[in-house]
Amino acid sequence: MKIRKVLFSLFSTLVCVGAAQATPSYKPEMYIGVQGGFVDTNFGTSTMMATPENGSVPITSASIKNHVFGGRAYLGYQFNEYLALETGFLRPRSTRYTQINDGTVPNGNVSEYGIDISGKVFLPMAAYIHLSPYLKVGGIYMDANSHGGITRNGASDFGYSLHPLFGAGIGYDIMPSITVDLSWTTITKRNTTLPPLYMYFIGLTYHFSYEDTATGSANAHNYGDVNGVDP
Repeated sequence: MKIRKVLFSLFSTLVCVGAAQATPSYKPEMYIGVQGGFVDTNFGTSTMMATPENGSVPITSASIKNHVFGGRAYLGYQFNEYLALETGFLRPRSTRYTQINDGTVPNGNVSEYGIDISGKVFLPMAAYIHLSPYLKVGGIYMDANSHGGITRNGASDFGYSLHPLFGAGIGYDIMPSITVDLSWTTITKRNTTLPPLYMYFIGLTYHFSYEDTATGSANAHNYGDVNGVDP
């Protein structure tokens, strides 16, 4: 419960500060996007064991594919040139276990997905060179389940759990309303039974911008004033 209270306080503060600090030339905007790339799920032999049907024996050897492709879709609201609030759906490919204990245990896999919410802080340099470096912090509600001949090495399967996430990235506007970005995110698991996730993504974001008060142009990503002019 403590981590939920901390996350709620963080997001409440971001909402209040973002609404209060919006600059006159920057109109708040919504955005949507997708990301995809490399995910390290960090599953190993000690994380899992054979199912009761297969003797509940420890896994001493296996071929584990824990470097997988992952994808994420997201929706966000940017209050000003510095602060945004974002939620997304994360789905890495399942981690596969084969050749378990020299083939004496049937193959298995572990599936994971999560729903996240995070605050993003953009660095001021974005207003000058149309780059968008940022830091993010938040939480994610994860669900993980084992399949086939393996199960979690414990009293029950993984199930649902809440974990903190941290990340950083940088975006570049290839068009007035479209941004590409590179990012790194880690999900630091609170319980040691579910390993941490490390994600290295490339993403594409579309901005639903309002009319800019400085130029009068519509549907263009805005950055706030630089010496009284919106760059």
